[in-house]
Amino acid sequence: MLHIRCGTDIVADLRAGGAPGEILVWQDPLCSGPTPALSAAEWYDTRAAYIGQTYGVDTAAVRSGLEAADDGLVRSLAQDEVVLWFEHDLFDQAILARLLAWYSAAPRTPRTLSLVTANSHPAIPRFVGLGNLNAAQLMELFARRTAVARETLALGREIWAAWTSPDPLALAALSLRELPSLPWMAAAIRRHLEDLPWTTDGLSLTERLILRAVGTGATGRLVFGRVMAAEAAPWMGDTMCYDAIRELATGSPPLVTAGREWAGDLEGLAECEIRRTEAADAVLEGADRLALGPVDRWVGGVHLSGRSASWRWDPERGIG
Repeated sequence: MLHIRCGTDIVADLRAGGAPGEILVWQDPLCSGPTPALSAAEWYDTRAAYIGQTYGVDTAAVRSGLEAADDGLVRSLAQDEVVLWFEHDLFDQAILARLLAWYSAAPRTPRTLSLVTANSHPAIPRFVGLGNLNAAQLMELFARRTAVARETLALGREIWAAWTSPDPLALAALSLRELPSLPWMAAAIRRHLEDLPWTTDGLSLTERLILRAVGTGATGRLVFGRVMAAEAAPWMGDTMCYDAIRELATGSPPLVTAGREWAGDLEGLAECEIRRTEAADAVLEGADRLALGPVDRWVGGVHLSGRSASWRWDPERGIG
């Protein structure tokens, strides 16, 4: 048996609870940065470059880690059972879609492919994810795991093809469908698309939540906590939030400033005081962010570049 998880948060508790088999950590943050449809070599190069440059880690080591994780998937095909552990949020659901697509395209599948998923727990008032649970609670979920049907694998392949497309219309259509075998996927897709520039102000939802969290001034750590509290299904880690703050601080024009002591690193933003600029206040009052200056970022397979956006998110109608 092999357990696949998108981080190390539950590894120790799975072992403490007596979960049989091995554990594979597959944690490429597919909800951030470029995820266009590419060949395998181009994919590793693109993702490693993004992660390395964004988080200040060695790109070659990242690429090696990405390949090693996929090698683990190949080896998993010989397992009697593979158990996927993914909660309801955007971070987890993006990776779940990718893995389901991978198994759908594989020459064979493990004898049993199972899914453990949750969006709440009666003992946890503010459930953020499986990492909130102790060993006994995780093993209760493990006992109730469900088999992944071929139709669900095909659905995962459909979702991932739409996720990597430069045209988000198919993904938007999926966000409106009922997907009973993947009950949290439609909401996660919608949250992903909400990071397109909005028709109302040109901001992504993440940018807007950060600017509101800054208020009259707050440390990066406090901003992150406020953003987490504002999200219906929190999905960002602290460094992911700090990267979004850094982009707001280094954009043209900058929408926030950091303290003079900030050296440009992500970790330094935790204790720096973040303040909104006049440009940010103007956008929050109705100005169009894209009219003020260019953007250069990705939302899945959609590349946003320059002062205009081919695709925007309308909070009333969806893709506009």
